[in-house]
Amino acid sequence: MTDSLTLLRAMNGIHEEDVVMAGNMYLNQEKPKHFKSRRIITLALAAALILSFGVAAYAIGGAANSPKAAERVALEELEKWKAMGLLSAEVAAAGEAVQIVELQEHVGSEYWFGRLFPHSYDVRFYGGGDNKYFSSLQVDTMTGQIKKATFEAKADETDAPVRETAGTVPVDPQRPDGETQAVTYYFYDNFDDIFPADMTVDRFCTLLSEYWGFSGYRLADTTDSFYQEHWSAVDGSSLLKDMPTGNYYLTIYFEGDQEGAPMYLQLDQFPGRVCFVLGTGHLVG
Repeated sequence: MTDSLTLLRAMNGIHEEDVVMAGNMYLNQEKPKHFKSRRIITLALAAALILSFGVAAYAIGGAANSPKAAERVALEELEKWKAMGLLSAEVAAAGEAVQIVELQEHVGSEYWFGRLFPHSYDVRFYGGGDNKYFSSLQVDTMTGQIKKATFEAKADETDAPVRETAGTVPVDPQRPDGETQAVTYYFYDNFDDIFPADMTVDRFCTLLSEYWGFSGYRLADTTDSFYQEHWSAVDGSSLLKDMPTGNYYLTIYFEGDQEGAPMYLQLDQFPGRVCFVLGTGHLVG
């Protein structure tokens, strides 16, 4: 059976909101009401495509239509990313998901450039024991694809810190306003625990474009209205692990994505671990 990516390519040019609505109409055997004739034609076209490819291919009621199904799909897509070379082979989501959060379809604010965020499940795997990884994978229930992901990897005992800072913590955690003691926080750059050390920005974006079924991408400067910051885009030939950390995030426009709505790449460092965010969101604001 033709997969959902083929269907979505066939729907190129039909607004995502109409695609979702048409899928719901098909599943629920509803008829379009209270729309102008052009909108009805658009919905009918989308519904016809869904019918011709089959609802299982469309994935509204198949791929990730429940929390448990979303967990299964998230693990399958994680393995797909590893096979494609997007992630290091060591990345693991051990055991069952600790938390699965349903995210309703909504239109983002101006800060998010009006992006239509589809109905999704955020599937979260927490590291612990022998598993050094944390991951949060947002699975689109319509396509079965991961549209946003956050990965964290704890540093190994053999990893050398790249910097350290001094701080204080309460002597008694139950009394945060009580006596404190000095601590040292160590920061690492073990990003190669998440993606290959030789991965370039261009290569990573090319693989993402392939995964999402887009025809290309463009790196762009970033202007963040929340922090009133402006960051220049990195050179695409530079190593992904060498991107600036902290508030910096890279803006990317994919050809075939929602017009005017970018995606992002971001690296960050926390005491004892590193963090990598990709897709429709970032950590700033």
